Amino acid sequence: MCTSWDVHKTIQNRGAFNRHAVIRTDRELSGELYSVTFDKSRAIAKESCFPLDGEGDMNDHSKQKSINSRRSFIAGFGGVVAAAAALTRTTFSRSLKRESQLVPASPSTPRYTEHHISRDGVSLHVEDHGSGKPVVLLHGWPDSSRLWRNQIPFLVANGFRAIAPDQRGFGRSDRPEGVAAYSLQNAVADLVGILDALGIDAADIVAHDWGASVAWLTATAHPNRVRRLVVLSVPHPLAPYTLRQREMAWYMLFFQFEGIAEAWLQCDDWVLFQEMLRGNGDIDRYISDLSRPDALKTSLNWYRANVAPHLPESPPKLPPVEAPTLGIWSSNDHYLDGERMKMSGQFVKARWRYEQIDDASHWIPLDAPDQLNRLLIEWLG
Repeated sequence: MCTSWDVHKTIQNRGAFNRHAVIRTDRELSGELYSVTFDKSRAIAKESCFPLDGEGDMNDHSKQKSINSRRSFIAGFGGVVAAAAALTRTTFSRSLKRESQLVPASPSTPRYTEHHISRDGVSLHVEDHGSGKPVVLLHGWPDSSRLWRNQIPFLVANGFRAIAPDQRGFGRSDRPEGVAAYSLQNAVADLVGILDALGIDAADIVAHDWGASVAWLTATAHPNRVRRLVVLSVPHPLAPYTLRQREMAWYMLFFQFEGIAEAWLQCDDWVLFQEMLRGNGDIDRYISDLSRPDALKTSLNWYRANVAPHLPESPPKLPPVEAPTLGIWSSNDHYLDGERMKMSGQFVKARWRYEQIDDASHWIPLDAPDQLNRLLIEWLG
């Protein structure tokens, strides 16, 4: 769960990003994960206007400083105070490393590869399904690539190559130490590194929550790498703030208190965590994933690296997004104000479209998979 003001300062200097990045990923092979859903998606795809292809495929902070920080956070919402402001160039590994495990395609199971790609010693897990036009699917907090389990087989059945990484700190990917490791600069570098390692010049990007922040930023800093963009829930970083959005984002301030936030979220069998999610999402899986050593802390470091309290400042001047962009918001989202997504079109130079999905929670891919899938095929096809 995140808001778009997480990317303000990060995109202030486009020179802070480099196109040469490398990632490595690690997890056991599981070729059965999407087989049942894939068969269902084949049937749905036959009904669509796009036929199948031939393959069928508070720790040490003082109290006074905390009070001041809270005030600036709530009043300003100025944006990211990550290392981007101090960096003018990001240095990446000189060599690409990729290890892959391939599951051969069959009439009932599409091509599936797991890549192990390394960038700066951080290992990320990347699933690679099907063949055809590449589309990268980026998740947010507290998800993993499993968020897209209803979209991947559908996209593959419609002739897409679906690439779904676990972002750093989540799922089966590495959990590097330190808050700075989770800056959006690193996340963008990870994405560019995936494209480089897989030999992909440009791809469609479908992204949710923190993944949407990464996607907006990538489309701004690396416009030549993004063909079409679909952002779920999180608006453009310069979309005007609303009072409702400030009220909805209270949890981001709570997450800043390292150690305290972790303790409260886990207390009494994760009761506060479950209350915050309101019964939505993959709660049992989230708890299982976040119960691993340091997993909760590293997931919260995304907030600490990118939305830490700071003094008010002027927003950066950003070039418009050049990729055709579809913005999707759901009416039962308790963390993002849809008015800001509606206003995001003014920052898109290419074609812009807004869609609202009613009666779905923040987790659109899980709550409204058929509606989302049809929008994806319509926009990306």
